[in-house]
Amino acid sequence: MRIGELSARTGASERMLRYYEEQGLLTPGRTNSGYRVYREADVDRVARIRCMLSAALPSGVVGQALKFLLDGRAAIPDEPADRAELAETLQGELDMLTEKIAALQHSRDLLATIVTDVRGDVVGPGRPGDPGCEVVRRSVRKAGPAIGHADAAARAARR
Repeated sequence: MRIGELSARTGASERMLRYYEEQGLLTPGRTNSGYRVYREADVDRVARIRCMLSAALPSGVVGQALKFLLDGRAAIPDEPADRAELAETLQGELDMLTEKIAALQHSRDLLATIVTDVRGDVVGPGRPGDPGCEVVRRSVRKAGPAIGHADAAARAARR
């Protein structure tokens, strides 16, 4: 099949398919006139490539994993040293993803606090005696009237 058909069947753009080829993840044949020709097995290969890349694995790691998953028999490496190397590489990627997820969760929690505060009008300095004055964790302050530099200087001079 040609690149357009593979693109339609996999959902990967033609540009992405060329990128996969540049990275050594996909190896199409060529016609005499230079057109790329893909095999039926490339549909599954592209699906696996997309899955691994969407999991934030670098293309080098994807290539290493594909070597054992698709290029030959679909199994883990026979040699203990090869298995250990692949496992270590994948564990490193897993650890980095775990750290990224924790950082994203922290950012999400902060944003959720801001949204809650803005929706609940729990922003700005509390008023003495207000029940809301007890709020300890305010994420944003209400904006007051804009004060220009001249106004600020005049206020400071009066003090």
